[in-house]
This record gives sequence, C-alpha cells and structure tokens, in this order.
Amino acid sequence: MNTPEIDDKSIFEMLGLEDIIKRPDILGKIKLEVTPQKMMEPRFQTRPEDIEKLKDITGYMFYIETESETPSLMLLKIGRSDITNTVGKISEIPADMVKRAIDSPALPPTCGMYAITGEIRDWLKEKLGI
Repeated sequence: MNTPEIDDKSIFEMLGLEDIIKRPDILGKIKLEVTPQKMMEPRFQTRPEDIEKLKDITGYMFYIETESETPSLMLLKIGRSDITNTVGKISEIPADMVKRAIDSPALPPTCGMYAITGEIRDWLKEKLGI
C-alpha cells in the first residue's frame, strides 16, 4: 500500500479523524494506553529494559495540547529512536470533553501535554472503530 509521508507536516496538513480512519497503517499502531508521562520518561538506549520500554510506546499516541490558544486533541507519532512528531489534530471532538480532561486530568500534565481521559479514549474507540 502506498501511503503518503506524514513527517514534517504543518498544522494545515495534519491528519484529521477522517484521514486517520482511512489509514490502517496508523490505526494498527495507535496506543491508547500510552500517556505523555510514559513518553517523557527518561530512557537510556543502552539498557535492555529501556529499549523494551521504547518498543512498548512506539506507535501513535493521542494527547491534549494546551500550549495553543485553544486546547486540542492531537496525534503524536513516536518513533523507534525516541523521536516524536505531531501528525494529527482531531477537531471533531466535543470541546466540553477536552475541557473536562483539562479541568480534571487523568494524570498531571507534562510540558503542556495532558493524557486523554477514559471518556476521550471511549470516544476515540467508537469514532475510529478500534
């Protein structure tokens, strides 16, 4: 399957919900249990246990970005070499769901990134069919 490259996208080229639904290469690698806190844990590439941790989080993670004017649900690609790149923005999510996730966070925020809540996780599963 020939899939478009998604690295180095501008905010205007980011994948939306409908784009992600059409991408089995992304859907199969979404890790709803990975949080910004897990992603930001220090790892040393030489220790076997850290290499395993990196394998566990490699794929795609949803998070709530609060550094912009309007908080947004974003999709982050986490590479095998610990390199990350935001590739999607899910504008279809109800704003009140995002607000609740910030007002009552599942975990403390990390670098302006909030983990998704159970409510958002369930919404994503339904919308993405995963």
